[in-house]
Amino acid sequence: MQKDTLLSNRYHIDILLNAAGFTLVELMIALLVSGFIMASVVSVYIAQSKSYSEQDDIANIQQDLRGALAILPMEIRLAGCDPTESNVAGILEATGSRFRFTMDVRGGATNPNSADGDVNDDSEDVAYGFGANVDTDNDGIVDNGGANWSGTGSLGRQIGGAGGFQDLADNVEAMEFNYVLEDGSTSLAPANPARIRAVQVSLLARAANPASSGFLNTATYTTASGVVWDPPDDNFRRRLVVTTIQCRNMGY
Repeated sequence: MQKDTLLSNRYHIDILLNAAGFTLVELMIALLVSGFIMASVVSVYIAQSKSYSEQDDIANIQQDLRGALAILPMEIRLAGCDPTESNVAGILEATGSRFRFTMDVRGGATNPNSADGDVNDDSEDVAYGFGANVDTDNDGIVDNGGANWSGTGSLGRQIGGAGGFQDLADNVEAMEFNYVLEDGSTSLAPANPARIRAVQVSLLARAANPASSGFLNTATYTTASGVVWDPPDDNFRRRLVVTTIQCRNMGY
């Protein structure tokens, strides 16, 4: 019995001694291969993350522009709206960088959604442009008090002729209002705003963050009036939108 026990123990020891395992060389090779795989995974993740961030910035640009173009046409079409024929509504300011107009579309407390013969009610006096110190030389290009193309600003909306501009679209680098007159000619600063029949709006928006180092933007952008905007060569993506908005209530 004792002999059988000794033989059994020896048998188990032999199995343990002969059991297969990893050598140090095999372990090092496995670690090296794992390192290569992890490096590849991290590299792909970083590339995908950069691509996602850039696409997200582009989407934000387009979303800002879409938001502006949803509001601008709606209100500009009402410039000069004067249902009561009281001769109270019209265009107050028309330059390349600012457009201000009035419309009689609201009334008093008893009938707030009907014209009342004046333009003193809420949102009947509207202006679009850059806020103070964003475009100090009024050429439509953001300078932030310095040289042109010094960052971005916000397309602003002001009501009542005072109170400052409220942000409507962010990350705008330049804007232009070009005016189509009754005879078909165009002007960036018409002497008689009453002759305006349509407004051509050009907006250049820039991504909030630079793209990867491999991207260089050397493009120029032509506005509705034919002015060529030439931002500095950099790695920011940009989008230009140009639209013509008819002033349906002017000239009638």
